[in-house]
Amino acid sequence: MMVAACSDEEKYSTTNTDVLTFSVDTLKMDTVFSTIPSSTYSFWVYNRCDASLLINRVALEKGTQGFRVNVDGEYLDGELNGVEVRKGDSLCVFVELTAPKCGQTDVQPIGDCLVFNLSHGKQQKVPLRAHQWDADIHDQWDVNGNVTLDSPCPIIIRKGLHIATGAKLTLRSAQLFFHDGAGIDVEGSLQASECLFRGDRLDAMFDDLPYDRVSGQWKGIVLAPNAKGEWTDCVIRNATDALQLGSNAQATLLRTSVHNSSASGIFSEGAHLALTHCRLTNAGGCCLEAKGGSVTADHCTFAQFYPFSADRGEAFRTIKASVACTHSLMTGYDDLVFSAESSDLHFSHCMIRSDQPLMGDTFTDIVWEATDDEKGGKSHFRLVDETIQSYDFSLLPTSPAYQLGIGDIREKTTSSEP
Repeated sequence: MMVAACSDEEKYSTTNTDVLTFSVDTLKMDTVFSTIPSSTYSFWVYNRCDASLLINRVALEKGTQGFRVNVDGEYLDGELNGVEVRKGDSLCVFVELTAPKCGQTDVQPIGDCLVFNLSHGKQQKVPLRAHQWDADIHDQWDVNGNVTLDSPCPIIIRKGLHIATGAKLTLRSAQLFFHDGAGIDVEGSLQASECLFRGDRLDAMFDDLPYDRVSGQWKGIVLAPNAKGEWTDCVIRNATDALQLGSNAQATLLRTSVHNSSASGIFSEGAHLALTHCRLTNAGGCCLEAKGGSVTADHCTFAQFYPFSADRGEAFRTIKASVACTHSLMTGYDDLVFSAESSDLHFSHCMIRSDQPLMGDTFTDIVWEATDDEKGGKSHFRLVDETIQSYDFSLLPTSPAYQLGIGDIREKTTSSEP
């Protein structure tokens, strides 16, 4: 028995220059909301030596940060012992994180080290690095009275936010993160200023594609018939239907961006919609579609460069709606980014991408953008990069629209705004 034991030990390297090789120097994880489990990350452990290696012990250096580790199919419960890596072989390590509350309103770094102690005495470490963010988490949030929220802490909505008839929710400088399928249903009134509405995935689908650039991450916002909504200096992005307006609903948007919806950007059915210095960009359906009701738009940009479907809708579409549109830009990939069917249309000092210019009293001082060059629509903007789904719809000073004072000519005001 003792001879056999000696023989077993001799098969492992006793040379302390024989060490493990890791596929990463540091495992870098995304930002996570505190108390919410992260996605799973992984790295490889290789033995590229001429002899087998024995890992006497694998453990987290601190062990109190909320990291969970699985080494080659076995979870780390305090520590693992006697892990063999044969010559030329490898192990896969999986890491997850559920960070405890840190008591801070800002994003905070969090980390640990995964320690490997080899049988010949050598110790190796792989740092685990992430950031955590404390949030107020609501499963279902029902607003039945007048509520004002002015909080630097992000708000996570898992199932939905409902504002009852006669109730009013006022949001100031709030960041709302919605789980898949969750959204806002407004029967009363919603007033938001300097707010962000987006999905709750902080990680990435691929290395170069964060979920925050992927459409359809949450349901969107619905104004029921006769409900009211006001958005000032807000960003609404990556929803399914970002904003749906019922009959006689009233929606006012000022300096607000609606970006990257998998269905409609704004869909209005018999509602009254007012847009000033707004950007409605990239939708699987139309960036704006209004059936009946009324639409006023001044100094707005409607840009349709949605990359995920060739069946995307138009940048601007109205049917039987009363429309007054001034100093606004309508452009995109396609020849047809604009249509308006009504006897009550007024377009003035606009730039519209179309190979079929429309004449008459309805259209005055219109610049018709040629459609024979796909790059023509893109050339207005600071960034249109379909390969990584990255966009900045601020107008370039070289853009004819900018020079004529057409469209939303504001500079990009926040890192959250497309």
